Amino acid sequence: FYKNPIFSFTSGQGGKDAHSALHSLISQITGLRFISLGCTDIGNAECETISDALTSEECSLVFLDLGVNQINDEGVAVLCAGLEKNTTIKYLELSNNKITDSGVETIKQCVERRAELGSPVEQVWMKGNLADPALYTGCMLNGEFGYGSILSVIEQYCS
Repeated sequence: FYKNPIFSFTSGQGGKDAHSALHSLISQITGLRFISLGCTDIGNAECETISDALTSEECSLVFLDLGVNQINDEGVAVLCAGLEKNTTIKYLELSNNKITDSGVETIKQCVERRAELGSPVEQVWMKGNLADPALYTGCMLNGEFGYGSILSVIEQYCS
């Protein structure tokens, strides 16, 4: 068992109450290091909630999984606004969303700013989006995301 909480969110819980619960979960549960919001039909509206929660001083997330959702460039811009103010996120899973070349550039700029501020993001997974793969091939926005990746991060930060 892990000392630090791991949480997985399931879809079908729309509405204001779900956004409030999601915000509270990310911003107020001390010690929550890993959250999987993959395959939950998250879109741009939820990105605003997540972004706001990431700016909380209580946020302790290291790994944020938003893969296989409905996030597009607008949602990426909103997420990056919160991510730039966050110092704990090291791993971000955004594979299989609706992110185009513009969104990839937004993420790259955000990651660069985080590095300049001394709290680098170590890995962002981007495969399966609408963007040209050449934009993220050979940089830290690339890489195969899978259970091996997740288990490696959990082992490092949650044990």
